[in-house]
Amino acid sequence: MIKLSKWLLVVAASAGLVACGGGSDPVPVPDQAQLRVIHASPDAPNVDVYAAGAKALSNVPYKAASGLLTVNAGDLPVKVTPAGSDAGVISATLKLAKDTLTTVIAVNEVAKIEPLVITESTAKPAAGQARLRVVHAAATAPAVDVYVTAPGADLGNTTATLSNVAFKAFSGGLEVPAADYRVRVTPAGSKTVVFDSGTLPVPAGADLLAVAVPQANGSSPISVLLINRGSSANVSEVNDVNAKLRVVHASPNAPAVDVLANGSAILSNVPFFTASNYLTVEAKKYTVALNAAGTATQALTADLALDKANNYTVFAVGLLAGNPALQYLVAKDDASLPPAGQIKVRVVHASPNAPAVDVYANDALVMSNVSFPAAGAYLKVPAGNYVFKLRVAGAAATSAPAFTSPAVSTSAGKIYTVVARGLLPNGTGDSSKDFTLTVLNDN
Repeated sequence: MIKLSKWLLVVAASAGLVACGGGSDPVPVPDQAQLRVIHASPDAPNVDVYAAGAKALSNVPYKAASGLLTVNAGDLPVKVTPAGSDAGVISATLKLAKDTLTTVIAVNEVAKIEPLVITESTAKPAAGQARLRVVHAAATAPAVDVYVTAPGADLGNTTATLSNVAFKAFSGGLEVPAADYRVRVTPAGSKTVVFDSGTLPVPAGADLLAVAVPQANGSSPISVLLINRGSSANVSEVNDVNAKLRVVHASPNAPAVDVLANGSAILSNVPFFTASNYLTVEAKKYTVALNAAGTATQALTADLALDKANNYTVFAVGLLAGNPALQYLVAKDDASLPPAGQIKVRVVHASPNAPAVDVYANDALVMSNVSFPAAGAYLKVPAGNYVFKLRVAGAAATSAPAFTSPAVSTSAGKIYTVVARGLLPNGTGDSSKDFTLTVLNDN
């Protein structure tokens, strides 16, 4: 939420807000309009917004929206710049008609950022009704169908509320009775749901702008910003009801396993060292169990809570009937893309008998004192070929590394997890359990 107090004070003089003068002469009241601004450009930095040459908003982050500003009707120059800069990325002169609300949405990726301007009446919904206007502001998403239904409605027997909505398209105001609703989005012409809001209570009098914006994490390519015209806390983000889950068998002395969530198998006969694909699962709390493949013999069980619109990798690490004990290492993954020409990479220490290590990439120290079990933060580095070296934590950078990887080729825009796994030394007689580094692709 962005509060209006500073905006009102700053823009009053420049945009011609109504003023109360002293003396006995009445001050003419000009025709008025309303204005708000929404930041919906996913890779753009925080921005400043100027109205009629004066800074109206400062340091506005992605997915934020202003409240409503009452200004004089007529032409109003608006400029959007990166925060702290006066280099405009959006410049437009808005023609504000009397008794209208104009919303300016900064859309598209920063290299192609542009204003999407929506004008609507300031009239309130009818008694007992609510109003919803839908905007497609996710440049990377295709044209979609939108279903606004009762929570339990069967999509197979339902006609789309809005059909073939393309990027930058927006609906008229849909007036609906106050009730619980569910918003589902599918690719145009399909019944395959790519976004599901779950149950949304819509009270009488609510006047909502629903803006679909890009979402990097979770199973849906979008989330929806609900912007309430009549509320001071005017923005709430509605995420898809699902999460994404990947499971990695990283216990070197455990057999192949079946993975069960709340008693139901989600993966079967997973050997060491195997990473599943990402699974789309409902975001909620699960009891996750590992059973020896094909049996009811349970090796590990623990509760795992998954949040909406998040990606997770769950590593089964440690030793079966050994020390350190078999356990889960839960890593929250971040699928947001790195800057152009770069990659994102993190290191996971999943070797149960290896000491804490310092991690070097092309002889540059990138992580220090990484102990078992741990998942490091993602680093943003230039794409290219990397050789990873591990040294015992605290060892001199000139000392012989305990492990040197082969050259790893990386591609710009990709996200990688480098896993230290296996045994050092390996006493199993199985070379597949030797200590090594394995690279997982996260996108």
